[in-house]
Order: sequence, then C-alpha cells, then structure tokens
Amino acid sequence: MERRAIRNIVFDLGGVLIDLDRQRCIDAFTALGFPQIERMLDYYRPVGIFNRLERGDATVAETCDAIRREAGNPTLTDRQLCDAYCAFLTGIPVAKLRFVRRLREAGYRTYALSNINEMVWPTVADVFFRADGHDVDHYFERLYLSFRMGALKPDAEIFESMIADSGMCPEETLFVDDSPHNVEAALKLGFEVYRPAPHEALDTTLGSLLQEER
Repeated sequence: MERRAIRNIVFDLGGVLIDLDRQRCIDAFTALGFPQIERMLDYYRPVGIFNRLERGDATVAETCDAIRREAGNPTLTDRQLCDAYCAFLTGIPVAKLRFVRRLREAGYRTYALSNINEMVWPTVADVFFRADGHDVDHYFERLYLSFRMGALKPDAEIFESMIADSGMCPEETLFVDDSPHNVEAALKLGFEVYRPAPHEALDTTLGSLLQEER
C-alpha cells in the first residue's frame, strides 16, 4: 500500500523541543531536603504524586502539600517547590521554535502532545515559548497536554482523544517523540513516527526527512 503524504506533525515537548536536565532537578530538590525526588522522576513518566500531577488528578497545591509532608518540612513554600521542578526544564532553543514555525508556513498542521504538568506549564508557555517574541499559539494548531486531558502517553486514550478532537488521520501524521514506549503506542494507532536523539538538531534531521517525503 502506498504511503500517504504527511499533512500533520505532532511534537512531544520535553526531550524533543524542550531541553531537559534531570540531575539539575534532583539537585534542586535535594537542596530543599527532598532527595526522594530521584526515585520519582522519570524522563517519560514520573511516579507517585508527580504522576498524579501530570495526569491532572492532583493540583499544584496538593502536590506541594504532599512533598512537604514527605520531606517533613512544612516551611517549604510552593514557590520553592515549583522552582525546583522547573529546574528539570532548561529551555527551548530558538532554532527549534523557528523550525516549527517554518513547518506551519510550509503548510503542515503542527500540534503538541505532551505529558506535562500544571507546575511547569506557566514557565514553558510564558518564558520558553516566548524566547523568539511569540506566544505558544504561534507554533501549534492545538495543544494536547496531559494535565488538561486526564490521560498520559503511552496510553491509547490520550492519542484517541487528540485524533477525535483534531480530526487528523494518523496515516497522514508524523508523531515526533523521544520515548520508545510513546513511539510504539503511536505506531500501533497508525501514525508515522520519528524518535530524535537527545539535543538533536531537528531542523537538519527532521527537515531532511520531511523534504524526502515530498
């Protein structure tokens, strides 16, 4: 069967567009007296209270309360804890932002599908995505964020909700994600997939791949 032309591109955020530094986050929480973060923090899907936060089952306030209890330190502020978690995310290179924008200008429909939480989203939206002078809506048709959707990748539920809401056809959609489990889930649903390496120059590698498609 002949492959269908790519019309849509779905980007993961953390690890694909947003550069990550897990150790920096661990160090920040350890300095606050919460070394337990190391067993809870995963690049693709955290565990415990942070899993509930990403799924939208726990609020930021509830998460901070849980950390204070486990750390045994009621004096830790929400701001300190939010800043410590945000240390996991180091920014979005402007070159990646401009690449996504060029894809939109070339006629691709671009989307974000991300396991992300309410604790870091303000920094991502208001700081990282504004690095080139535009807001996040400048780059994507729609945003599909786990804490808003009540579901996490690689569960089929979050993919199916995105498909239903956007009207995209998986066979015409390139899914870009750094998690092998997420890529495998997308393949099962009929998506074309691309798994970039850490800190990969997407404008070169993915740009070349898309050029070949055309």
